[in-house]
Amino acid sequence: MAFQSIMTAPVAAASEISGLLAAVPAEFRPARLIFLVCWVYLCMYSVQRIEFGNLVSKKHKPVANAFALLIGPFILFTIHVVEITKGIQDGRIQLADVLTLNIFKKSAVPRKPQKMIELLDSSGRSFAEIYGTDSQGVDRETLDHTEQIILEGLEQHASDILIDPKTSGIDTVRYRVDGFLRLAEEIEHTRCSAIVNSIKAIAGMDIAERRRPQDGTFIAQTSDGRAQFRVASAGVLGGEKLSIRVLDQSVGMLRLDDLHMTKKHHQIVSNSVKQPSGMILVCGPTGSGKTTSLYAMLSTIDFDSHNVITVEDPVEHVLPNASQIEVNRKADITFANTLRSILRQDPDVIVVGEIRDAETAAMALQASQTGHLVLATIHSSSNAATLVRLMDLGIKPLLIGSALSLVISQRLVRRLCDNCKKPANLPPDKVKQFQQKGIDARNIMKPVGCKRCGNTGFSGRMAIMDVMTIDENVRSQIVNSTLDLGAFKKKGDTRGKNILRQQGLRLVVSGQTTMDEVKRVTSRIG
Repeated sequence: MAFQSIMTAPVAAASEISGLLAAVPAEFRPARLIFLVCWVYLCMYSVQRIEFGNLVSKKHKPVANAFALLIGPFILFTIHVVEITKGIQDGRIQLADVLTLNIFKKSAVPRKPQKMIELLDSSGRSFAEIYGTDSQGVDRETLDHTEQIILEGLEQHASDILIDPKTSGIDTVRYRVDGFLRLAEEIEHTRCSAIVNSIKAIAGMDIAERRRPQDGTFIAQTSDGRAQFRVASAGVLGGEKLSIRVLDQSVGMLRLDDLHMTKKHHQIVSNSVKQPSGMILVCGPTGSGKTTSLYAMLSTIDFDSHNVITVEDPVEHVLPNASQIEVNRKADITFANTLRSILRQDPDVIVVGEIRDAETAAMALQASQTGHLVLATIHSSSNAATLVRLMDLGIKPLLIGSALSLVISQRLVRRLCDNCKKPANLPPDKVKQFQQKGIDARNIMKPVGCKRCGNTGFSGRMAIMDVMTIDENVRSQIVNSTLDLGAFKKKGDTRGKNILRQQGLRLVVSGQTTMDEVKRVTSRIG
């Protein structure tokens, strides 16, 4: 009965309005005509707000549109009340604005970012310059929504922003924060498609092409600085997926002291970076902070007395006193091709963002033999696996043994949120186990979760490292090809896992992370 009365209410209201109009005398009544025109306009505007907004799900939009066509002004008032309430809850709208009626200036664009952000293409053009300021096809709310998605990604320190279409008609936006994906919001498919198109436009991609994978870049200028974004699109079931890599150049570069290494490891790495030649390899899986460690090593180098040249894909931090080259495969600027030209530039220090093939590996190792210090990263699970990988690439053992000086394997563990972490209060038997090993368990903490850390209990990440020096024993075995690769890798993986867990335990007992985190990032070694 309640549902039936709700459904008949708009019909009754429409009949009443029709009756009023029928009762109008034949003479011209300007006031009533103006009222009728305004009523129809507000009804149509309400339909537009429902169709392109996020307050009503796609499934219920036909019913909502029917209501809006009949009682549009009341629907519009309801929309404003809901938007104001949500705005007050998430802090975008102040109560003072509501009381002074300034809210109606702001609620027309409910997602307008509080913080200033401007998206630019690779040549520095804004949305207005790309679309044209008088373009009728551009929805300002869509552009503001796009800017808000990017801004929130920066504020949450996301490494990636993923926009995924769904066959249900409700698409999702997710942020990868500290290595884990978080659902940011769900957006109606029509609006999300418009957002995808706006990102593709600013990234210099073809909006009309939705099936073929494309790549693009754009820039975000904020009050905190500048961030660069790399966009990759893919046509998937349900629409077009965007993966956006965030390269926030406003984040400061870490120093070697910030990597939380032991004194012994710190001394080994520091001494190796001071050498005039040799090769330092940092290994680990994707997203383990390898490039960050390279930049930290570079912070110890005197750029005034050294010619530092980097080849990266992409450039993650701008080094004012270094020559940085970005890989561009479309222009045939590859790691291998660039390394050849770098050797003619009289470098002292060469940084290779990633060794991906045999040619790049061979050239980097040869460069370290000819009086250059080479810093590079490679994808492998452990220090021992790095040597095996180089040999699998076809690099001669003599070249590896004579050029390689240091290999660093690392993982990232999430740091406990300082705002909400609490003492773990371990059971007595666990405390006794720690005491038997001479470990003070009083500072061990556990995650709780709060608004500041997104209710995860963690905020930020820290590196744990295994540093292996290529000593004369290992060097001679490599050069003489007497190294049993299978046994060496198995033994090295076990050793590496134990060392990484020891480094992690050091952070656990100091209250900075948890043992579950350490086990999570070290479980796949070997």
